[in-house]
Amino acid sequence: MNEGPHITSEQLGRYLAGESDAAERQTIEVWGAADPSHAQELEALRGIWALSAGASAPEVDVDRAWVAVQARIDAADGVKRIVPQRNSAVLRRVAVAAALLIGLFMGVRFLFNQQPEHLMASHEFVRTILPDSSHIVLSPGSRADVRMTQDRHVALAGEAYFEVQRDVERPFVVETDDVTVTVLGTAFEVSAFDTSSSVLVRVRHGKVRVEVEGDSVVLNAGGYARYNKTAHVLERMPAPPAVVYGDRIIQFQEASMTDVVAQLQHLFPVRIELAKDALRNCRLTATFEDEPITYILRVIADTYGLSLTEVAPGTYVLDGEGC
Repeated sequence: MNEGPHITSEQLGRYLAGESDAAERQTIEVWGAADPSHAQELEALRGIWALSAGASAPEVDVDRAWVAVQARIDAADGVKRIVPQRNSAVLRRVAVAAALLIGLFMGVRFLFNQQPEHLMASHEFVRTILPDSSHIVLSPGSRADVRMTQDRHVALAGEAYFEVQRDVERPFVVETDDVTVTVLGTAFEVSAFDTSSSVLVRVRHGKVRVEVEGDSVVLNAGGYARYNKTAHVLERMPAPPAVVYGDRIIQFQEASMTDVVAQLQHLFPVRIELAKDALRNCRLTATFEDEPITYILRVIADTYGLSLTEVAPGTYVLDGEGC
């Protein structure tokens, strides 16, 4: 599924009623085209709208409904509103109709959200925004089944980076064949490829609980745990000096320049050369988020007073006195 804008039921109601402005219409149409499930939902709502055009409206106590709506408005604003008498009947009917329509849309959208989403990344990273506004970056060769109902559940095969929207009423649970990771709101990565002998969990910020076969560990920001599938052992591990979260966040912690160069050459189609052996003694602590390679290299050069030269397309040389 492709990333797209978040659309509310109120926006859909205005769109189907022909009351959206040009910008809102474009936003909804982009959302509908971004993913087959969005298009399916929009088509279903169009059908409901068409059926409702010829249906008889239920008996509604308009005055009572308007009093309830007005009371909520007054409570939210903290002040009483005065509505001109000549417009009150129209406004009451609009408010009741809008409430009924939004309730209908919310019900339909709830049913859609009961259906699991099947995500797959073949050869490239896939970024997805879930209905709760959490983010997933699925690594190549990975798949995930996402269910967002009374709980938030992801069945993962492969590797994914998660930025979870906090919701104390609904913990976010990621399950692999061996390991269960539970969070409320945080950013972390789980690597659980079938071909690997271990499952890795890394926490960028926040806190997660990792459980397996009756054992568990709690990881805070910077925490790192590994479950050895062969030995059936869950253990904390020291964080590596160079870490990549998803496809865009690179974190170095006292990383040697040799590790830095190796990681950058792995992530970007470049070749980086250190002109002097003394440069290998430099150690870098920095985080780069979705930055181009030229920016990253310029920051490294400026940090240590080095010169940066592109000697050929995609080939860079760092030179200086070293550390």
